[in-house]
Amino acid sequence: MSFKALLRHRCDVLRLTETFLNGSPIHEWAVVATGVPVFADLNFVRLGKDPTWTPEAGRPTTRTGVGFFNRRAPIRSGDRIRMTYGPTGTFSIEAAIDEAWQPTRRHHLEVSLKEVPTQLDLSGEETLDYSSEEMA
Repeated sequence: MSFKALLRHRCDVLRLTETFLNGSPIHEWAVVATGVPVFADLNFVRLGKDPTWTPEAGRPTTRTGVGFFNRRAPIRSGDRIRMTYGPTGTFSIEAAIDEAWQPTRRHHLEVSLKEVPTQLDLSGEETLDYSSEEMA
């Protein structure tokens, strides 16, 4: 089985952008790539690299894992990935991106993933009408 066949999950890559509105900076996460193949393994821990949960901590940390990407994936350290197929959630790419090499070229990328707080999606919500007399 080829490595590309193992990348069975899909994600959107989000990057923090800065724009200015009336001289004030506005930071927001913008989608820079969609449908990026990834294998997000939330059970795999690279010993010595990824943080592990210990019973002494009192509670498990947020979900962490390792993301495996194609060697040409458009990812950078600090980006976020929003899963569109596979495990649900939005994850931040932590620390540096590790490269796995074959003798002559880069084979794939490995990143440490950490779940970020759930983003609210209000696109399907009804809006409240504050202009009605009942609200006055």
